[in-house]
Amino acid sequence: MYKNYYLINLEIKVKTTFQTLHRIFILQQKHLLLCTLENNMNFQADLHTHSIFSDGEMSVGLILQKAQSLGIRYISITDHENTRQNECVQKISKYNNFEIKVIPGIEISTKYQSKDIHLVIYYNPEITKEINFILEPLKEKNLKRVRNIMKELEAVGFNFTNFNINDSRTLNRLCLARYIYNNSNLKTIEEVFQRYLDNYKSEKEKQGYPEANEMIRNFSKLGCFIGIAHPDFLEDWSNIRIIHEFMKEGLNGMEFHHPMINSQLENKILKFLEENSLVPLGGSDFHGYDTKRRELGKYNIPNSSAEYIMKYLKIHTAY
Repeated sequence: MYKNYYLINLEIKVKTTFQTLHRIFILQQKHLLLCTLENNMNFQADLHTHSIFSDGEMSVGLILQKAQSLGIRYISITDHENTRQNECVQKISKYNNFEIKVIPGIEISTKYQSKDIHLVIYYNPEITKEINFILEPLKEKNLKRVRNIMKELEAVGFNFTNFNINDSRTLNRLCLARYIYNNSNLKTIEEVFQRYLDNYKSEKEKQGYPEANEMIRNFSKLGCFIGIAHPDFLEDWSNIRIIHEFMKEGLNGMEFHHPMINSQLENKILKFLEENSLVPLGGSDFHGYDTKRRELGKYNIPNSSAEYIMKYLKIHTAY
């Protein structure tokens, strides 16, 4: 584990697009990150979680309530290709005095050179309409993939009559796995995947995923803060070239603290972030207490990362 302070020089590129006219203002800012795991008071940000608006088990309200009880100060509910969870936060906050600060976020599944690349995108709620314009075609492709899997499983005896399909929810294989788990005698969701769903994570499925560099470019133009989620593909460190390529498109940070990242890779990523003026990101990837991703608040990151993202997005009060 790391036990040192370091300064990260961040070049913030704020891009505003009016038709074909692009103005780029570059602000150099010193960003002090307190990086010592011995002081847990400075690690109260979990910026990667999921709710019932995609493949999570818990409602937005319950996640916020649980997170606050765990002492989390900053959270992002990064549902897949969806902004409804963040709209829900705004409604809930009108009637509840949550002290926790919520940064609007989403997670997007992409591909790049035959690799699965997941992006975490943090954004100002004022551009929700523009975000949704990009997300809607992705949600439709997700639904099409899920319907195809359902059709094949129905052919071998499964019944999805009561499976919840609606416009507010982004569907994927975990949603199907949870439904099968709740309507069968299988002991775990992982067992459902092993028996019925692992075969569907194939190159054929990836064909519907958008290109990572294109997504980074598009969200960067909107002024979003863009990070790489759980970069386990860096177990082969030669793949670090991919991160360098994404930085040219507007990448701002990368997760280093995550259940999928071992301590050795964590330290390598952290060093890379420092050397390349990128912001350290991470979180529990909480999906609920019926999955392996059940440890909300265990993979917290420095508060200063969350505070910097809020400044970058010009969010003075996160909900």
